Amino acid sequence: MEHKNILTVVEVNDGVTKTSYQILAKAREIADELGQEVYSLIIGAEVEKYSKDLIAHGADKVVVVENESLKEYRTLSYVKVLNEVLDEFRPFAVMMPASQNLRDLGGRIAAKRRIGLIAECVQILLNDEKNDIKWIRPTFDGQLYSDIRTNTFPQMGTVAEDVFKALEADEERTGEVINFNVNIEMENMITEILGNVKRSSSNLSLEDAKIIVAGGLGLKEPKNWHLINELADLLGAATTGTKPISDQLWIPADRYVGMSGRKVHPRLYIAIGISGSVQHVQGMKDSDIIIAINNDPDAAIFNVAHYGIVGDLFEVVPMLIEKLKPLV
Repeated sequence: MEHKNILTVVEVNDGVTKTSYQILAKAREIADELGQEVYSLIIGAEVEKYSKDLIAHGADKVVVVENESLKEYRTLSYVKVLNEVLDEFRPFAVMMPASQNLRDLGGRIAAKRRIGLIAECVQILLNDEKNDIKWIRPTFDGQLYSDIRTNTFPQMGTVAEDVFKALEADEERTGEVINFNVNIEMENMITEILGNVKRSSSNLSLEDAKIIVAGGLGLKEPKNWHLINELADLLGAATTGTKPISDQLWIPADRYVGMSGRKVHPRLYIAIGISGSVQHVQGMKDSDIIIAINNDPDAAIFNVAHYGIVGDLFEVVPMLIEKLKPLV
């Protein structure tokens, strides 16, 4: 039986996530080029109510798997659902958000079905013959982009946040809602969810911050992070850092800005001691104004900065702090 149509896996977290809508837009584009349809799979409890909105944003058919036991993400139960949906509908390609849970789901289903999975894609394109998908993702810590192909079906990839633009809702669009039953058994429920812990308000406010001060490995040691905090306090700014800073535990793992991290769009982004790898730039390049401070005049960060200061951050930043103090 032929593999046909594009399936998006929708994530629900107090409503459909924005990345799910963004992926739906790309799926719509690919399906239109192929002359095929877009199926959107939504899993959970009381999630059918989102079907109309998914259709308005580009889905032709919404596959709804509702069960109270699916209210919270559990690996085994969600893998069973997706596996049975793939058997039933046999899509050509599957796209899902590169969130913590769906990264897990994608990896598990790939292993179970022995199919390929391309992670953290930043672009998805058809080849010239329109018979294969080019899954584009960063490699070498974001220094290069790779065009990855897979010869297994369905082709499957996870997609980074904010790399595609969601479609405007078209309330006149019509589509079909398919209620699909999957029998969830006790063996699929071995994980017990005791509760949820939300991220702190400071983390949640990062995307909404008007000013962000970010630090990189140019700070050399964690003890020098006070420079970032002092400047941020004076400016009323949020603080963040690069992935290497997060990897070395200077900041929380969910706090770094980058292709695989947080995507920010502040009015002002101050990059201190940051070299400007593609990994980081993808997370902050849409800032209204970018100011970079680096002692290397050839640092890649200056390619995206609107203003640059070439100098020793340990001299420049304290000078900025002293100049700003009388103004606050």
